[in-house]
Amino acid sequence: MNWLQAIQWSTAHTIHQLTAEHGARGVIPTEKGFYAFCKGAGLPSPDRCLYVGIAVGKRGLRGRLGSYLRAKVTESKAAAMKHRGKRLISFARIKGVTGTGSATANTIRNDRFIHVSWAPVPLDFSGGEAANAREYAFMLERALIDYYRPLYNTADWEADLELELDEDFLPEG
Repeated sequence: MNWLQAIQWSTAHTIHQLTAEHGARGVIPTEKGFYAFCKGAGLPSPDRCLYVGIAVGKRGLRGRLGSYLRAKVTESKAAAMKHRGKRLISFARIKGVTGTGSATANTIRNDRFIHVSWAPVPLDFSGGEAANAREYAFMLERALIDYYRPLYNTADWEADLELELDEDFLPEG
């Protein structure tokens, strides 16, 4: 068994569960780690993953996932999102995973179909340079992408290294 198969994923939660009630996001840990958006209930698997990522910033998983979990998402808001993963997950919340829906904002049906799981991982980037930490984080994320083959992740991770960096990827300290 390789390290990817040994990841201890959380119970899957629907986007609806994490956005419907005030304080529902409190179940998401603040530690660094991996996250996966999937079709339907159950643990992440290569045939069900929509998007996988890694949260290495000081806000951890709760901060990173919180940016995907707005209570209301419209087509115009989704189209303006710079981060490709957030944009595609937002459109899946609006149009469905197949992209054929006719809604103009997220629907309860779609928010109940898309599930998210996370796995806190003790990632420590305090001893290295910021560039090395980002490169290592992207290598871990690339391994997740290669294993799970999610529908919405880009294969051009080197370009994303330049385009999608924000304060969430900077190490603490």
